[in-house]
Amino acid sequence: MIDDARARGILRDLVAVLERANSGCPTITRRYRIAGVPVALHVGAAGNAQSLLDALAPLASPGDMAPAELSLFVWDGRGDGVTLPESPIFQREDAPEAGLGGYAGASLRAFYQPIAGVLSLFDAANGRGHWWLRDANATPYYERAAPFRHILQWWIAERGGALLHSAAVGIGGEGLLLTGPSGSGKSTTALACVDAGFAFASDDYVLVDASDPAQAHMAYATAKVVRASLARHDHHRRHFRNLARADEKPMLFMHDLAPDRTGSPLVLRAVVLPAVTHRAVTQLVPIHPAVMLRALAPSSVLLFPLAGGAAFRRMAQLCRLLPCWRAELSEDPAEIASSLRGLLATPRPLGVQATG
Repeated sequence: MIDDARARGILRDLVAVLERANSGCPTITRRYRIAGVPVALHVGAAGNAQSLLDALAPLASPGDMAPAELSLFVWDGRGDGVTLPESPIFQREDAPEAGLGGYAGASLRAFYQPIAGVLSLFDAANGRGHWWLRDANATPYYERAAPFRHILQWWIAERGGALLHSAAVGIGGEGLLLTGPSGSGKSTTALACVDAGFAFASDDYVLVDASDPAQAHMAYATAKVVRASLARHDHHRRHFRNLARADEKPMLFMHDLAPDRTGSPLVLRAVVLPAVTHRAVTQLVPIHPAVMLRALAPSSVLLFPLAGGAAFRRMAQLCRLLPCWRAELSEDPAEIASSLRGLLATPRPLGVQATG
């Protein structure tokens, strides 16, 4: 974090430049419904930032004229000619890729990723965000997979929800939140469920609102898998967008794969922690809410370091109110999906006898 008084001065300069661009540079307005809320994206018309928005395609709402509750301005610095002023937060070559120059004030949030060349700003008081890319053509693939994710986290947290490092799949409008650290099997489990006819709400990042019962909403249509597991997804090979780039996690967009089952919200019935165990048959083991929270919270908090206590409290609430299960996975994707289908087919439990 940078010094508060110094940060405010830096951010005033940055916001002034971006606001001048908002009023002086041509933009293309695109409308979406994110977590059911009208959102307007104003994307620089001269640059190439529009090419980074494929992950939002199922959320597009082009005829929606309801007043936007979030206005987000997206700039390709190089292509749109939006140059930010010289600032110490842009000059640290030793900065970690995760971010530098994070700032959380009463209303304003800011996060800069120096290696990626990405600046995220959000003014909660005005429902206004800015996502600036140094060069859209050189922006890393993970930004294409999940554009302006920091802004979405700050925005949903202000509304009592959270953006979680999780996946969500379901049947008949009811769903399961699949969570755990990277490599735990979330994406593999989600794809196995989609192959078995489940609806897909989101993978890797899920927006969970403040409602009771909680609903999982799509943040992005992206699904990513570890390259070592590509063989089990070979039937989807034509949908992966970046197989030729060996340093990137293979990703696909689910509206290419299952357009009729992608993007609808799901009322959450349970939280599931997948574990790759190579069992003959998937075993579902009830676990204590505190155990689930320890699996869910760290990766979500580390990915969004300025989300604050509100997001953590929402995670704790979910683990406390929903049944929590560890899914010790078999090798058979169809069998995994069948086991999880059983969780949705059972009556809503009054409580779960938890083991450690």
